[in-house]
Amino acid sequence: MKKNATPPGWIDSLIDRLAPDEFAEEIRGDLYELFCSDLDQKGISAARRRYVFNGLGFLAKSFFWKRQPRHHTNPFTMLSSYFKMARRSLMAYKGNTVINVLGLVVGIASALVIATVIRYELSFDSFHSDADRIYRMVRCSLPELAANKRSNCRTGISYPVPDAVKAETTGLVEIVSMQYFEDVFVEVPDKSGNIVSRFREERGCVMVEPSFFKIFDFKGTGFRWIAGNPDKALEEPLSVVLTRSLAEKYFPGGNAMGMILKMEREADCKVTGIIEDLPPNTDLPFTVLVSYATLRMGRGDRMNNDWGGVNDEHHTYVKLAPGITPREMEKRIARVHQSHTPKDLYEGRHYLLQPLRDLHFDTRFNNYNGRTISRETILAITLVGLFLLLTAAINYINLATAQSVMRAKEIGLRKVMGSTRKTLVLQLFTETFVVVLIAGVIALVIAELMLINFQSLLNVTLRGFNFTDPFTLLSLLAIVLVVTLFAGIYPSMVMSGFNPVVAMKNRFATEKIGGFSLRKVLVVAQFTITQMLVVGTFLVVAQMRYFQNADMGFDKEAVVTMPLPGKADPHKFQVMEDQLRSQAFVADVAFSSTLPSGVRRNRSATDVGREDATTSKDYVVYEYQSIDPSYIDLYKIRLLAGRGIGLQDSAGENVLINKKLAQRLRLGTPEEAVGEVLKASWGKQFTVVGVIDDFYSNSMKEGADNMLLVTDPGKFDYVSVKLAIGEGQGSMQEAVKQMEKIWTAAYPEHIFSYEFFDENIRAFYVQEEKYAQLFQLFSLIFLLIGCLGLYGLITFVVNRKGKEVALRKVLGATVSNILLMFSREYVQLIVLSFLIAVPVAYYAVNSWLSNFANHITLQWWLFAVPGLLVLTIALLVVISKSMRTANANPVDKLKYE
Repeated sequence: MKKNATPPGWIDSLIDRLAPDEFAEEIRGDLYELFCSDLDQKGISAARRRYVFNGLGFLAKSFFWKRQPRHHTNPFTMLSSYFKMARRSLMAYKGNTVINVLGLVVGIASALVIATVIRYELSFDSFHSDADRIYRMVRCSLPELAANKRSNCRTGISYPVPDAVKAETTGLVEIVSMQYFEDVFVEVPDKSGNIVSRFREERGCVMVEPSFFKIFDFKGTGFRWIAGNPDKALEEPLSVVLTRSLAEKYFPGGNAMGMILKMEREADCKVTGIIEDLPPNTDLPFTVLVSYATLRMGRGDRMNNDWGGVNDEHHTYVKLAPGITPREMEKRIARVHQSHTPKDLYEGRHYLLQPLRDLHFDTRFNNYNGRTISRETILAITLVGLFLLLTAAINYINLATAQSVMRAKEIGLRKVMGSTRKTLVLQLFTETFVVVLIAGVIALVIAELMLINFQSLLNVTLRGFNFTDPFTLLSLLAIVLVVTLFAGIYPSMVMSGFNPVVAMKNRFATEKIGGFSLRKVLVVAQFTITQMLVVGTFLVVAQMRYFQNADMGFDKEAVVTMPLPGKADPHKFQVMEDQLRSQAFVADVAFSSTLPSGVRRNRSATDVGREDATTSKDYVVYEYQSIDPSYIDLYKIRLLAGRGIGLQDSAGENVLINKKLAQRLRLGTPEEAVGEVLKASWGKQFTVVGVIDDFYSNSMKEGADNMLLVTDPGKFDYVSVKLAIGEGQGSMQEAVKQMEKIWTAAYPEHIFSYEFFDENIRAFYVQEEKYAQLFQLFSLIFLLIGCLGLYGLITFVVNRKGKEVALRKVLGATVSNILLMFSREYVQLIVLSFLIAVPVAYYAVNSWLSNFANHITLQWWLFAVPGLLVLTIALLVVISKSMRTANANPVDKLKYE
């Protein structure tokens, strides 16, 4: 045969890929014999042409052979064999198996919990019939909802609007109005009228129209009417419908239907219906439903005439007719609004429609449930779940490819004994599947325990895993299959591709197995994800601390606030104040219509302008507060110019305004603003007697509001007490007990309640704090998985380099040299992952911070500290495993050589 005369290599590759494994080698042998014969007789060109022609012919015949196998095998027997070999292999390498299972358990359990949380959040109010045609009316200062920021969007609707829209427009199937109330005082009398029990319902009380249950049917949630007529139960004034749990609470062991409840010591309401408790995944979490006709009876003509006043707790929902778009209905509502309001009010207020499915996710608006979650947060949590699975799979890939060095002889022997690449791949995939399946089953149990902690952490109601629930089973099956595929494909392809001759001689170096550079890439990817989350969590926690410690413009420490009963007698205020001031633990006392800030407080807003205001552009929205003379001093609100408000100003004509309102009205400096006359949108005039510094009546997430403060004792709803708890002045508990005695003496028929003002402020950030805690937990989980993988890799490396370390020590290497040898490479990889993670974390956190009016400045040390933390933990893992080998006697390793 001529020198360098070889057949076309591509035809051999084609045969290897397409021909059955049992025939490929035989075909190539026959082709090569024919090629040699043709080469001697016909020359190189003809021999190559015939080689291609004959190869394609053999290949075509091989397909026929494949369709007509010479023998049949039982696939179940082979599968059983694969599982047996997988069990033996896993037991032979117990250390790696345990590490792999632990990493996968943590990753899969976390992913299952996250999937459950996401499913719960996405299910809010999705069960109502025709939910895609249900909308909430909201008001905005601009005509485009999507362009507005939170400060320009509110939920309150003027009382006359719903009735006018219903009467003057078409295209609505139903419309319902409702007003929510907090801290409602409920008394239960006996048949003689004597009060037998009292309750304070902090949440869940609403006045609602009968059409509520026509729009919201809670279909598929188990909701039903236990007693009462759904069409008539809420028609008459002073009618009330209770949930089952409230009916049992008020009338234990008895029938609540027809019984009387006294609401706020004024309205005697008759129980006309009982319903099942509403599901937890609704933003309409009502327990006491009073007829809306009761509100109409109380407000009288103002329900039809007050087009300017708004209350953020007065919500309206509509159900559109099929074919009617929300934009079309908004135009019809605008025409109704325009026909009933003056031009300046119409131009500054736009009623828009918000889809019901967006209520739970639109953080610009409040809802009756008290919590929203942005879709961005849901996406972030979903990505965390996927990344957890990814890092757990990376652990498996790294350890499996590293372990393949020890399995080289096993794989080579199987190939020599006749195993094809396909059977080896199936066997190795089976091993991966077994590990992932074991981890999945254990993870399901762990996830059940984790759900309990997640419920308290996120303040949500999550059902445990139902092992017959299709969602649970499909989720687990999907996770097991995806992780098996991702984690198993690369190690199985690497090990099944071993050359049997080289494998039998065990001449593989660690660096050559599967490409050591790939394992470096996987380690970098794993720790990049980990450090992104750790750095991001550190920055989120820093922002939360900023919120809690920032100066809001008033003193929130050591202040106890107590709500006053509805329509409390102002004459009792002075008596209560004198008694409180006589206590040694009291530093100051103040009465007000609301509190300077906080989640739980009253809010009133309207428009005001300069004395010469003529158009809507001349007016600005401000928050109204009624205060007593001690309010400014107790909360240490800074007075910039003028004087405070005294009892002589109780007519409500002399007012304090804040610096921001003075600037918005172009009143000049605080000193120049004193003495200016302002005009409300309804015509009343005010004289500015003082200007105070801005303070945050909302959270620090938003900017300071325009404020106007007056004195009107008839509108006081809160009493604030500044404590002076110190040495010799008693404990906090004793102070609260004494305040309760004084309060109860003034209002013996009511239930005493109190709250520390700083806790009310902290409630602004409860959602962010909970998710900060959640991401802290995820950061620990990522670190745990990463360190497990790192521990497995360094264990393998230490075992493989035992003799090398012994030789180095004989030649003079110190323990420090040995530790440096093992740790240098991992330090480099973790530093590289940090450099990749920082820009991503910076972009994500900076985008999140841009949603807040006040936030931290991203400085270099905020990134360096968590980066050093991760590096330190990783180094401790590497050193803790390397130290034993570094300190070992080299004779123990070399004496057998």
